[in-house]
Amino acid sequence: MTSQPTPDSAPERRREPESSPEHHDEPAPAPEPTMPQHPSSEDAPTSATEPAPAPDPARAPETTAVYVRRRRVPTLAFWVTLGILVGLVAGAVTAFVTGVSDVGGILYFAVTGGVFVGLPLALIAAIVDAVAHRSERRRPR
Repeated sequence: MTSQPTPDSAPERRREPESSPEHHDEPAPAPEPTMPQHPSSEDAPTSATEPAPAPDPARAPETTAVYVRRRRVPTLAFWVTLGILVGLVAGAVTAFVTGVSDVGGILYFAVTGGVFVGLPLALIAAIVDAVAHRSERRRPR
């Protein structure tokens, strides 16, 4: 058996700091640690044969819903980002092939490729995704 300190039956109330200016120099009193309340032998049932109380129906356990992804299909945002990145890389490669060595020129080619190649690819990805989701709703399950 271990010995534990028993909590005080009536803990002292903490004093509220007064608002007068002379008390501002004093440190605030530290909060007193409280001991967790342990059930005493008085709270225990008197007989081991006494049945346990019936559970309260209002405190019934809640149900948990688990959602499962059935397909591993990338999202539309992935395809749009990929399309724009392909355009940026295609423009940068075009700049190197044409012999542009200035950073400004490479950036110009990359942005132009992103706008004129990447955005149309992103539009195609959005249209394909919209058509795929529309046909999914019409399909019976």
